[in-house]
Amino acid sequence: MPKLLLMHDGAVIREYPLDKERVSVGRRPVNDIQLDDQTVSGTHAVFLVLHNVYVEDQNSTNGVLLNGKRVGKRQLEHGDIVRIGRHELKFIDDKTQDFQRTVVISPTAAPSPIATHTGMKSAPASVIGAIPMVVRIVAGPKKGTIIELKKPYTTLGTPGGEMAIIAKRGSRFFLMPMQGMATSKPPCLNGKQLQAESQVLTLGDIIEVAGSRLQFEASADE
Repeated sequence: MPKLLLMHDGAVIREYPLDKERVSVGRRPVNDIQLDDQTVSGTHAVFLVLHNVYVEDQNSTNGVLLNGKRVGKRQLEHGDIVRIGRHELKFIDDKTQDFQRTVVISPTAAPSPIATHTGMKSAPASVIGAIPMVVRIVAGPKKGTIIELKKPYTTLGTPGGEMAIIAKRGSRFFLMPMQGMATSKPPCLNGKQLQAESQVLTLGDIIEVAGSRLQFEASADE
């Protein structure tokens, strides 16, 4: 069954199964998903579960953003992020089993022998999407380890603690925080703490999560 993950301030706070043909989202209590947020309209949007799943704006004041772009009605794909007001709803398609197991950043595993390019500081998204990408641990217990970004989602960190997700959407990679313990710190990108919004990664970006520093790079195998 497809579902939505409600995210707010970097945390996954609730899961909603899309178990009927029409699921409404809005500020009023009559909605299937109620968001107590003044930037959300009374009935802001609906999710239509037909052969595929669609999101449709209900003439809301502030609109519906799909992966950062305002839409009226659009079919959803696994991993899409729908922003309504200050909230993000992540669409999960149960038919797509593509989540990697969390890459635990601890001193238990040996470094990977994969090498990486150096000196590449920037490149257009079309170039990044055309070559294999990795993150290399540059500081921390597993320094030198290479984590390949082959799947649509790669989860980094310590389960129950500080965690982050790297998502591949088309030719771009995005970094987003993930819920851990209430006391865990949000991950950082280039020295700045991540908020609720996902951030586009560019070559050379530095990610800090679970006491380690990782660099976003192109694989040297290409």
